[in-house]
Amino acid sequence: MHASDVNAEWIDKVLHQNGTLPSDTRITGAKVRPIGTGQVADSVRVELDIEGDAPFSSLVAKVSSDNDQSRAAGRTELNYQREVRFYEQVAPRLSARVPHCYYSEICSNGTEFVLLLEDLSPATAGNQLDGTSIEDVEEALIQAAGFHAPFWDSDEFSGSDWLDISSSYWPRFEQMMPQWWGGFRDRYEGRLTDDHAAFGDRFVGGISKYYELMRSLPATIQHGDFRPDNILFGVGGDARSLAVVDWQTVLLAPGPVDAAYCVGGSLPVETRRAHEERLLSLYIDELRRLGVTTERALIEQGYAAGTLHNFIIGVAAAMLVVRTDRGDALFQSMVTNAVTHAQDKRALEQVGIA
Repeated sequence: MHASDVNAEWIDKVLHQNGTLPSDTRITGAKVRPIGTGQVADSVRVELDIEGDAPFSSLVAKVSSDNDQSRAAGRTELNYQREVRFYEQVAPRLSARVPHCYYSEICSNGTEFVLLLEDLSPATAGNQLDGTSIEDVEEALIQAAGFHAPFWDSDEFSGSDWLDISSSYWPRFEQMMPQWWGGFRDRYEGRLTDDHAAFGDRFVGGISKYYELMRSLPATIQHGDFRPDNILFGVGGDARSLAVVDWQTVLLAPGPVDAAYCVGGSLPVETRRAHEERLLSLYIDELRRLGVTTERALIEQGYAAGTLHNFIIGVAAAMLVVRTDRGDALFQSMVTNAVTHAQDKRALEQVGIA
């Protein structure tokens, strides 16, 4: 489904069919406008004309991208399937704040999908290029513990064809990263320092050791792209309240990777260095409060290694989605900041890359 397919008649039909709307309520009109800066899927806000009672006056519809390259990436990376199944099977059981899903559907080949989600405006998404306040990062890490803790080291989703995909997903990244990194280096030649380029060569040459470590750590619900652009700030008009969105990269994998990815992708280098140990302790303390008993040293190791995730996602996304000026700035920022973060945390040593 695409943004142009979203209309009042269709919304009225599907929300009556699934029982969301009372039988005597009708949606008679819809104003649709694009929102967000998604690289793989498109999102629109739908302001509704409603006759009768409804639990909302507007919705957010998330649909397949109109761009062929981005839509193909959404299918091959299982992005669309993962997000739909997350809202169907996982979201209702989390203590972390995520939008309520009123309707979900995906076609059999995983190319066309639609989600009708709670509209949390006037909350606004962060911007990784602008950075985020320490207070917002603190709240984000509390939310991360909230979606990590319930499934920490659980076997409930073992074997799931949409979530437990590391056995196929990670080997493909191992195979493709040399090609993607080569393309990234060529595209951004002159914008990467020699030190950054050498670090990337070293990591990509030994990337199998990174995934060996990931397989050895406790797994849970990992967001996979936990950065300011995928967090809504100011939910309900409360500056400190936030919600986590864009679950198209969710998988069964170590949770501390999300924490490292968020801290590294949200803060300027010097600010991160000044506050990082306290932020990591805040995350671990919240995990403890929610019942996670894994020893601190193992969580810290996962966090240190997780600084490399920003590098992986920045490189892969740059090569997989349609190229834009903002995308260029974002992916270059992700990779260069990830290298500095990983060097600070001695990530290559943590994963055993000489």
